[in-house]
Amino acid sequence: MTPETVFDGEHLRAVLYRGRSDRMVVTFDYRRDGRDGFSPDSHSTNFARQGYSQLAIKTRANDWYVNAETPALEAALARVAAGRAQALGFSMGGYGALRLARALGLAQAVVVSPQVSPLADWDGRYRGGLTGWDEALGDLRARAMPDLAGLLVFDPFVAEDRAHAAAIRALFPRLRPVRLAFGGHPAIRTLRGAGGLCAVQEEAGARRATGAAIRAAHRAARAGSRGWWLRLAEVAGRRHPDLAARARERAGALPVRPGDLDGA
Repeated sequence: MTPETVFDGEHLRAVLYRGRSDRMVVTFDYRRDGRDGFSPDSHSTNFARQGYSQLAIKTRANDWYVNAETPALEAALARVAAGRAQALGFSMGGYGALRLARALGLAQAVVVSPQVSPLADWDGRYRGGLTGWDEALGDLRARAMPDLAGLLVFDPFVAEDRAHAAAIRALFPRLRPVRLAFGGHPAIRTLRGAGGLCAVQEEAGARRATGAAIRAAHRAARAGSRGWWLRLAEVAGRRHPDLAARARERAGALPVRPGDLDGA
């Protein structure tokens, strides 16, 4: 696929890979420690194989897509994707999908462990690396879409993400919750370690995402996931020390899978 530049700013960029069908999946950069500039241009072979177009939205910094160029990006996106786009975003990228949902005219979104705001009162994980936040420009309450369908995937045992999910569902009530216990942050870490992200992409490209494929892939991956057992042990250790000990023992017998223990 030959990329087409839809928006090219100093802080934000949008690149389109056209497929053979009229379906479009919009993807977003996730937060990365040490981010230094835009991520390389690339597209999903899975989406391409199904004929979908992919619109990749990128940010130079971990700024949750909120900066002086955001209004100009919204105008450009409205011309390209209105009414026929579906979105997939992880963590900061999930916030980006919700923040830009109106401009994109999204029909559906699959968002994994998103934030309602990076500066939410209950979540201090992102404050150190975020400067110059524009509350008015980043406020999801002003951009709520009660009719937006899709999935809100999160680990209910990550307290901050559980609170974000509740706040987001108040603004986007048609997003169906998909709870992946001990998946971590983002909640697909167990899937990622087992090479199961295709299930997430399958849901993102489906005409009606149900969450069934993601739940099934998570169930299949967790027994062999060192990270899943360690996260279970951490939670169980508070009240169930015997269970925590057994979980740590199981974890110790398993190999480390890339992507299962590192976050986003």
